[in-house]
Amino acid sequence: MSVEGNYQSTRGELSEAEKKIVDYVLTHAQDVLTMSVYELAKAAGTSPATVSRAAQRLQFAGYNELKMQLAADLNGEANELDYQEIQKDESLTTIKTKLRTNAERSLSETVDQVDEATVQTITDLIHHSRQMLLFGVGASYLSAQNIAQKWGRLGYACHFSDDLNLFLPVAATADPKRTLTWFISNSGESPEAVLGAKLAKKAGLPVIATTKLGNNSLAHYADIVIQTSQPMEAPNRFAATQSLHAQFMLIDILYYAYVSRYYDTSKKQTDDSKALVTTYKEFMRHGFK
Repeated sequence: MSVEGNYQSTRGELSEAEKKIVDYVLTHAQDVLTMSVYELAKAAGTSPATVSRAAQRLQFAGYNELKMQLAADLNGEANELDYQEIQKDESLTTIKTKLRTNAERSLSETVDQVDEATVQTITDLIHHSRQMLLFGVGASYLSAQNIAQKWGRLGYACHFSDDLNLFLPVAATADPKRTLTWFISNSGESPEAVLGAKLAKKAGLPVIATTKLGNNSLAHYADIVIQTSQPMEAPNRFAATQSLHAQFMLIDILYYAYVSRYYDTSKKQTDDSKALVTTYKEFMRHGFK
């Protein structure tokens, strides 16, 4: 994941001194590649210890790893305009270029930070459940539907909602040993998702949370958290395009990891569901024979 991408994801967790370090790194990226910890600390007006802490806050093992990623970022640097929101009267060519570049970046950064142990824990949790209660509001509701569509084909009872009035009664009567809850919120601060996760946890139901990278309120109530990158967004955001791309990619990774691990059972379930849907479509075309 890029240095700037990590910064956008974790900015709220950094101290002012750490922000000074990262701001200096991003503003003087080429110069920083040849700087020692002490030289950077002096240039940014902080201390060497602050430099090390800032690197770790950005999810790097240390300052050298941060510089390695910074060099990679510079080598693959794209035009900054590609990360901006769509402007008035843009050409179709520019719109397509911006959307493609933004999507490539958010997908790449999300894939890079997916942890194998987290994926295995989630696939274990799904495998030992038979019912999935899914919740998201706004664009995240589309991700809840996406999860339901995929695992529904594998025989799971999937209930998805963007309304706690509908979600909570189902959660309250669910068997905790056979049910998991899954809350999706890019910011991790959606009041409905946070409250739902809090109540689900209180009821003894396992809680999965999908949020952007970094600490947030939803992650606090989750048993397991899997996170996307934090895409660069302009202040005037017309749609949750990049966050939705990242969420869908994360869901695909989890789904295919599950299918690969439980391949024979998954194949039979999808074959059976496909056959049933084919029968239904034939009936709609020709009626009962």
